[in-house]
Amino acid sequence: MALQNNSNLPTIQRIKYEDYKDSPQWFAQFLIALNLFLTAVYNIINHGITYSNLAVIAPVTFLFTPGTTTNFSFSNPITIVPNNVIIGNVFIPPNRAAHPASVTQVLWHYTNGQVVIDDILGLTSGITYSITVSVN
Repeated sequence: MALQNNSNLPTIQRIKYEDYKDSPQWFAQFLIALNLFLTAVYNIINHGITYSNLAVIAPVTFLFTPGTTTNFSFSNPITIVPNNVIIGNVFIPPNRAAHPASVTQVLWHYTNGQVVIDDILGLTSGITYSITVSVN
C-alpha cells in the first residue's frame, strides 16, 4: 500500500544548463549528476512511497521456548539505526499456511549494530517458527 502523495510536486523535474548562461562548463557536468538524482527522487515521491521503498526484510527461523528464546540477534540490515522491527509473517515450517493461533508481537532493541529480539509474544513453547520481519 502506497502512502498518499499530497505533495503537489512541481511539473518541472529538471534543472537546465541553458537557464544559467553565464555559468562555467563544470556547472553543466554538475547539473547532469544532480538531475539523475532529482529524477530518481521525484519518481519515488510521485509514484508513492511503500514499505518496499523503505524497509529491508530479514527472515529468521528458530525453536521457541518461553523464557529462553530471547536476546537472539541479527546484524542491522539497514545503514541507520532502525526505528521499527515489524513482523511480516510467522509460520510453522514447512507449512507456510500454518500460523500461530494468537496475535504475535516482537519486542526488540538495538545495540552495537545488532537488532536484538528480546521476546516475541503469542508463540507456543517448543515449536519451530519461521518469522520474517521488516526493518526500517
